[in-house]
Amino acid sequence: MAEATVESVRAEVSAAFESYMTELKQSAPNWDTRPEGATEGEAAWSPRQVAEHIAGSGLYFAAGIAKAIGIEGAEMQRFQLESADVAVSKTTESHASLMGVVDQIEDAQLSTRIEKTPIGDTTVGGLVALVAHHLKDHAGQLKTLRDA
Repeated sequence: MAEATVESVRAEVSAAFESYMTELKQSAPNWDTRPEGATEGEAAWSPRQVAEHIAGSGLYFAAGIAKAIGIEGAEMQRFQLESADVAVSKTTESHASLMGVVDQIEDAQLSTRIEKTPIGDTTVGGLVALVAHHLKDHAGQLKTLRDA
């Protein structure tokens, strides 16, 4: 298997983001509808809650990656998104901040160790891969909510 490059991890995050945004744009009809039977945790989230989580996570990941590579990153914040249209706009802004950091990663920095991430100790490359996985996971969640 080929070793990851900045170009390949950027492409992976971009593809995952497009997949997520495709689902987000279709979430308006059930924006505040929580899945039946789910009582707690992410499984009980409405599309609004998923969108608020993802919009904030872009800034969270940007801050963590920026710190690891020694640059200034985005300031973290939480979002309250009243509609799918607002969510599309705010998530696009949040993702632009994330990619502004990802675009500054150099290939040699992909192996830089990061301690105490959501997945435990990892590398910059591992954290960027987590971003892509996270977007894909929540795109799937939105699709499931839409199809319910």
